[in-house]
Amino acid sequence: MGDGDHNKTKPGLVSVVMPCYNRAKFLPEAVGAIRGQTYTDWELVVVDDGSTDETKQVLDSLTRDLADRVRYVKQDNGGAYAARNTGIDHARGEYLALYDSDDLWLPHHLEDCVKVLVDDPAVSWVYAAARKVDMESGREWCDNHFREGGRPHPMLALHTRQSGKARVFDDADTVRCGIEHNLCCLLQTGVIRASVFAGRRFVAHYRNEGEDELFPLRVMKAGHRIGYIDEVHLVYRAHAENASSVAVGISVEKRLRITAAAARGYEELAGDIGLTPEERNALRRRLANEYFWKRGYATLWPSGRRCEAMSEMTRGLGKWPWSLRMWKTWAVCAVKRLIRPRPAVCQ
Repeated sequence: MGDGDHNKTKPGLVSVVMPCYNRAKFLPEAVGAIRGQTYTDWELVVVDDGSTDETKQVLDSLTRDLADRVRYVKQDNGGAYAARNTGIDHARGEYLALYDSDDLWLPHHLEDCVKVLVDDPAVSWVYAAARKVDMESGREWCDNHFREGGRPHPMLALHTRQSGKARVFDDADTVRCGIEHNLCCLLQTGVIRASVFAGRRFVAHYRNEGEDELFPLRVMKAGHRIGYIDEVHLVYRAHAENASSVAVGISVEKRLRITAAAARGYEELAGDIGLTPEERNALRRRLANEYFWKRGYATLWPSGRRCEAMSEMTRGLGKWPWSLRMWKTWAVCAVKRLIRPRPAVCQ
């Protein structure tokens, strides 16, 4: 689907866009979950993002009977968001569903989401909750990511209106909440009108795995309505090969790369969309959290890289110097550095 071609979309068709990078071992379950959907008017666009395994051969063996419902596109490795953009360009459906090959949709996912969009033309995007499990052990560590750790996510307190199974955001504070806390809007739990992507694509040039938090904010600022279904539609499976920061056994360097890209995305947000004063303050608090807590305190400090940790924490304080909690933590860490200095020298 190229820009301006949305009038050529097939009514009722859901284009399932699935990027793959060396995920041949996941494909049998992933394709099985798509084929198991109670909503059957779909096509599958698989974007092979430079795989070196048997992705193409496995896909062919799984979809021989699906005729023209499955398309395979191969490209040089550009990351998941570049692959999603390619898939969107090849999609023919009225709706798009972005799917990750290592996760599993529950059978009712497409049907429930499409019904909301059909019944309520004012809604452009509807998403649902996910259950999170450790793939290796099968242990469930979150039964609904809207209430992770037993605490309702702040977005659940926003004012909404009912639309079938969905709650549609109808609160002037939604974007502010999304900036500061995100909206639990996992791309792989949603169905989106193709019109949302007219002239719009994911930012992919620096592989920000936090783009799924930023994209809904741009969409809402463009006037689109988003809603959520407070039911589990997806099993999110954490494993060592995850691209995100929840990957099992993730290294410090990988976590730093991911958080640096996320911070950059939020740094650029104010230049992408017009923000209210409240939203700008939320952005400063979010950046403070990214630098101080995620990069400095939670990543660099435990790994013994105390000079770098203090630098990131100081950077965070510069974004939001009114946090007493950050100042207390910074002071404690500064004292610990003096009492128990590490061999590493600040550069």
